[in-house]
Amino acid sequence: MPPIAFVAPPLEAVLRQLLLAPCVEEILFRLGLQDLLAGSRAAAARRHAVVLTALAFGGAHAVALIVATRGAWPPASAWLLALSTALPAWWIGRGYRRHRSLPRCIAWHAGFNACWLLAAPTVLPLLSSS
Repeated sequence: MPPIAFVAPPLEAVLRQLLLAPCVEEILFRLGLQDLLAGSRAAAARRHAVVLTALAFGGAHAVALIVATRGAWPPASAWLLALSTALPAWWIGRGYRRHRSLPRCIAWHAGFNACWLLAAPTVLPLLSSS
């Protein structure tokens, strides 16, 4: 197996992934969708607000990937990536439900994105070829 070489992402991508995306996405999905579902009159929506929000978050990322790459990614890979996005979103959503702290969620989100930035050079070629 060839050695893995680290390729530094552009500074713009790092800033977008570690500052902009966590702030905007947590405002939209935690203060927006999750709070809306948690305050819903429907008992099922209240009970499953975290899961539904995480699935919406993952689905939004899959659709964004398909649109941004003009369908170059196989749909199965995009949905696999969505699932891997939905799992941390579920964890962050549980933390938000418990602590009600948006800054904490933004920090967790930035941490997950930092891990993703470090793993992307290795993981993306594997996903895009499947």
